[in-house]
Amino acid sequence: MRAIYLTGEMIYLRAFVLDDKACAQSWFPGPFPVDATRAEAWLKDEHKTPWARTKHYALCRLDGDAIVGSAKVWSDFRHASATFQMAPALPDADELRGDAIRVMTRWLRDEGEHLTVTFALASDEQASIAAAEAAGCIETARFREHIARPGHRVDKVYVQALNPRWRIADDGSTRQGSEGAS
Repeated sequence: MRAIYLTGEMIYLRAFVLDDKACAQSWFPGPFPVDATRAEAWLKDEHKTPWARTKHYALCRLDGDAIVGSAKVWSDFRHASATFQMAPALPDADELRGDAIRVMTRWLRDEGEHLTVTFALASDEQASIAAAEAAGCIETARFREHIARPGHRVDKVYVQALNPRWRIADDGSTRQGSEGAS
């Protein structure tokens, strides 16, 4: 089942189901691959607490419905942050992640009305960074050579989108628009 507000141009987000255990190597949020038994245990544990602050979503291609990764979203109902786990050796992983960033920014910031939405990205993920900037994110932190790549290291970049409703306007009001203006 696809939620229209969680659908982008290339991907859509959905909750995990038990049948996703078969392709855990594409989405499991860890540094090492897991088998179907371990993935099933993780999925059952994930669904025990419906109101947990951390939620995981499957990233699926629009064409073919294949799972290409996962998004881990932490939220305290004011702030939200997201990280991504993409399937290994996926040639268009950066573009798919960028599409997920566009979808998630609209969903978390604009519809969920979080004050801020933060994404952690690698500095060599240029399509993802460009998508984040296009969605209204700015770079807020950079950790030098934080992420290991084969043969070298790259920076970890945090980008953040501030909800426009919570920006301080030029006239000193706390919200943009006619509210607070005299």
